[in-house]
Amino acid sequence: MEHIKNIKVIKILNSRSEETIKVKVFSENFSASFSLPQGKSKGKHEAVFLSADKAKEKIENLILKKIKGEKVDFQKIDKILINLDGTKQKKKLGANSILGISVALAKLQAKIQRKPLFEFLSNFFEKKPNFSLHLLMNFVNGGVHSVGGPTFQEYLLILKSESLSKSVFLGSKIYKILGEKVNSNIGDEGGYVFGKGNSEKPLEILKGIIKNENFQKNAFLGLDLAASQFFNGKNYFVDGKKFSKNDLKNYYLKLVLKYGLIYLEDPFEENDFNSFSLLKKEVNNCVVVGDDLTVTNKERLKEAIKKQSISGLIVKPNQIGSLSETIEVINLAKKNNIKVIISHRSGETNDSFIADLAIASNAWGIKTGAPARGERVAKYNRLIEMENLKKGFYPFKGRKI
Repeated sequence: MEHIKNIKVIKILNSRSEETIKVKVFSENFSASFSLPQGKSKGKHEAVFLSADKAKEKIENLILKKIKGEKVDFQKIDKILINLDGTKQKKKLGANSILGISVALAKLQAKIQRKPLFEFLSNFFEKKPNFSLHLLMNFVNGGVHSVGGPTFQEYLLILKSESLSKSVFLGSKIYKILGEKVNSNIGDEGGYVFGKGNSEKPLEILKGIIKNENFQKNAFLGLDLAASQFFNGKNYFVDGKKFSKNDLKNYYLKLVLKYGLIYLEDPFEENDFNSFSLLKKEVNNCVVVGDDLTVTNKERLKEAIKKQSISGLIVKPNQIGSLSETIEVINLAKKNNIKVIISHRSGETNDSFIADLAIASNAWGIKTGAPARGERVAKYNRLIEMENLKKGFYPFKGRKI
C-alpha cells in the first residue's frame, strides 16, 4: 500500500504564455504529475482558479499538511479537499489546486497498479475503453480565441474513420489544404483566423474542401458558437447584425441545412436552458451541446436534462475542479443518453491526460484543437499511442505508455 509522502508544485507556462502550475505527488516508490490548463472563454458558473502563486501556496502550506500520510486514492482525497474547501465553486482552495492533486493521484494509482492510465480510469465507467472517437478539430478560431476573427468561436472539422490514426492524419491533410487556401494567422487553439464580417466564409471554404477532396464519408462540420460572448443581455449580434433569440434559432437552422452541420455548441447564452431546448427539438442529426451552459457541473447538467436542453455535453475537468466530480458528470450524462465530448482549454499544456480520459470513458468525441501546436498535437499523438497499445505494438510492463 502506497501513501502520500510529499507534493511539489512549480510554476510553468501554458500555451498563451500565462502562468499555471505543475503538481507532482510522491508516494514511497512512485511519483506522478499533472500540468493545469486554463480557459479563456469561461462560463460564469465554473469553479474558480486561483493565481499560480496562490494555488502553489495553498497546496504547500495547507493541503499537504491535511493529506500527507493518506493512502493514494484520488476519490478519497477529492472528498477531503472538497469538504475542506466548503464552497460551491472552490473559491477557498481553488479548482486548480484540487484538480492538480486529483489527477496526479489518479496517474499515481495507475502506476502503482502497473496499468496504462486509460485502463485504470476505465474502472470508473460501465463500459470498456472505446477507441472509436469523433475527433473535433478546431480549424478556424474566432471569438475570444482570435484577434479580429469572426463572431463564432470555433469552426470544427469533425472526423470519424475506422481508426483514430486515420482520423488524425486525415485531419492533418485537410488542415494543410486549408492553410494553402488562406493567408492567415493562427489563433489560441491552432486554427486559422479569418477576418471579421462574414461568419459563414469559413464554413463555405471547409465544405468546398470536403467535397472537392471526396471526404464526405469521414469529415463533417460543426460550430462552437460561444453565444454568451456576443449576447448583450437582450439581443445577439453576429457580424454586426442584431438577432432576437428566435431569429438566431432560425439562422442556426438555415446553417445546419446549408452546410450539413452535425454539431452546435453553446448556441445561446449560458443561462438560457429553454432556447437550447427549442433548438434541439427542431434539428435532426445535429448534436446540441452544452459547455458554458453546464460547465461540467452535476446540478446544471440535471437542469439541462430536466428541460431537455442538450443532446451533447462538453466535459472539462477544470470547470468543476476534481476528477471524482468529472466522472460523476460523465456517468450521469451517459445514463441519460447524452453524448460526451472531452475537451481541452485554450490555455493548454503538453499534458495529455484528457486523451486517456476520452478513451477510458467511452466518450463520443474529443475536442483538443487543430492538428498543430505542440500542446494540441500531444493529445493526438497520445490517442495514436493508445490505439497501438491496444494492438500490442507497445509491450506494457509497468511503465507509462
